[in-house]
Amino acid sequence: MSEKWVNQLNRIAIIGGGITGLAAAYYAKEAGAHVTLIEAQDHLGGKIKTIYRDGFTLETGPDGYMARKPTLTSLITDLGLADQLVRSRTGTSYIYVRKQLRQMPAGSVMGIPTKFWPMVKTDLFTWRGKLRAGFDLVIPRVYAGEDISLDRFFRTRLGSEVVDTMIEPLLSGIYNGTLEDMSIESTFPQFITIEQKTRSLILGMKALTPPVQAGVKPSETGKFLSIEQGLGALVEALRPSIDRLMLKTLVQSVRPHEVTFADGTVEQFDGIILATSPQALGPLLGFPEAERLSSLKRTSSMTVLAAFDESDVDALDGTGYVIAKSEGNALTACSWMHKKWPHLAPKGKALLRMYIGSEHVPSLLHEEDDQIANFALSELRRIQKVGTPLFTKVERHIQTMPQYEVGHKQDVRAFEEALLKWDGVEACGAILHGVGLPDCVDSAKRAVDHLHLRQAVTV
Repeated sequence: MSEKWVNQLNRIAIIGGGITGLAAAYYAKEAGAHVTLIEAQDHLGGKIKTIYRDGFTLETGPDGYMARKPTLTSLITDLGLADQLVRSRTGTSYIYVRKQLRQMPAGSVMGIPTKFWPMVKTDLFTWRGKLRAGFDLVIPRVYAGEDISLDRFFRTRLGSEVVDTMIEPLLSGIYNGTLEDMSIESTFPQFITIEQKTRSLILGMKALTPPVQAGVKPSETGKFLSIEQGLGALVEALRPSIDRLMLKTLVQSVRPHEVTFADGTVEQFDGIILATSPQALGPLLGFPEAERLSSLKRTSSMTVLAAFDESDVDALDGTGYVIAKSEGNALTACSWMHKKWPHLAPKGKALLRMYIGSEHVPSLLHEEDDQIANFALSELRRIQKVGTPLFTKVERHIQTMPQYEVGHKQDVRAFEEALLKWDGVEACGAILHGVGLPDCVDSAKRAVDHLHLRQAVTV
């Protein structure tokens, strides 16, 4: 970046110490700025939290990220952690439906079938459901230029049985929401592109699916990456980018080049980057478009990690399963972490991670951890056999997952256009352009670059 920008932005305030704020601190520091990071909690990392216990590595938040998104891998490499990168193992994926764990058809990509015979032979769907899914090959395009829900898009193209049994459990888990609410433009715009190009999702996804490479075993082709020490190592590696760290510090408001703290103190900065939770944007900025983002729906969830002797877990060959809503189970999924990420558990041990659906969180939120863990285990035992755990760990994620509802793209565009009028203030984070870790890092880099460009104009 230009020397002019370094001189112009020698003091930057970043509000929020999750992965987005930490990445913003890194990119600003790399440009030569003095970085002040302000965080309301008493720790950094946001949703990322790694705990070490009895030889286990417990990821209570994200456990990895999509390898196909390069920005986070580049950041990890720049931080000197490339030798710590590990790729997830793969295996058979399952869906629990009609009181049984059933294999996901081979060739399914995000719930979209791309191979004929696996779809014909699977016991996951009835023949009526299979025939209805085949209509995708002939029906006209569903998306007509205006945002619609994922539910309407997929149900029209592939039918209710495929949606309820496979697509909904897979896709809704990413956002911890419901397909009826989620915007196709903001969550999976690639499906719009495929439909516009080939009309049929099945044919379009089939064309995009790369052939299996000769000599490459399935266990070597995992789509996710993580860090062997745990993602907490990424948080610690980013910490030195911060020149001045202010934990347990509340901000009352933000104005161009000015931060007002809860105690009434006011400080001036050359640039300010908001990497805070979406509910804070409205109170901090005060304009209607920010208030709109703060008012958008957010959902909660809980994760329960349970460690076992491996002999006490009746696990099939694979990395876990999702659970169809029709089964009435409080769990939405269970990951066999010791199979997906072997580095997380000692040899001879098993580590299971259960996800409690958002609709069950309000009734459990104020229960003791042991009660929540016992409840989760009782739900798990409806599906598979497990013995007595060596220990459990409960993590609550309350109102942390922003919902990209229909019209979200337009709300974000209005917010960003309004923020352009605020000199020296940028925003980034999961509420804007993606909830995954790489998306958050991309957002942070974009915010720092925008500060650079906007300040360069004034020099």
